[in-house]
Amino acid sequence: MSHTFNTINDRPWLKESHRKRSNRSVEIGIQAIDLLIQNGEPVTYSNIAEISKKIDPKGKGIHPNTIRTNEQLYDYYKQHSLTYKQKENSSNKKSTLNTNSDEFDFRRIKSNRNIDNTHNKYMKLSKKELVQRLILAEKFIVDNQKRWIVNYFEKFK
Repeated sequence: MSHTFNTINDRPWLKESHRKRSNRSVEIGIQAIDLLIQNGEPVTYSNIAEISKKIDPKGKGIHPNTIRTNEQLYDYYKQHSLTYKQKENSSNKKSTLNTNSDEFDFRRIKSNRNIDNTHNKYMKLSKKELVQRLILAEKFIVDNQKRWIVNYFEKFK
């Protein structure tokens, strides 16, 4: 007596339920975002989830992941969230530090430099830039080591 379905889409009762829940999420989410804007509070996932519980007649609210997964609500969130816009702008920035081998000269590094400033400079680099800098440093070390060995053995000839 098992009920098998040919495809996943043969569940019309689920489609209707999903549509209702999705619409409910959009309505409550938009109301929550509008209320946050009215109150001058930042539009974040956690703030929306918190306010939505107060707005929702059932008291359930919406989960922060619902904002990400519901396309309509996510688009509305992106339009009104300053934190999303800040993150988007920061990811679009290009690094001002030089990472090309022609532009970075390891011979100019001083042994008495301020380590805190150096640490802060490296913390601002992306992972990709750090990897490239590390590869360049390794290449510089290997080249200098070869040069030193050749010079050292030429002294004995």
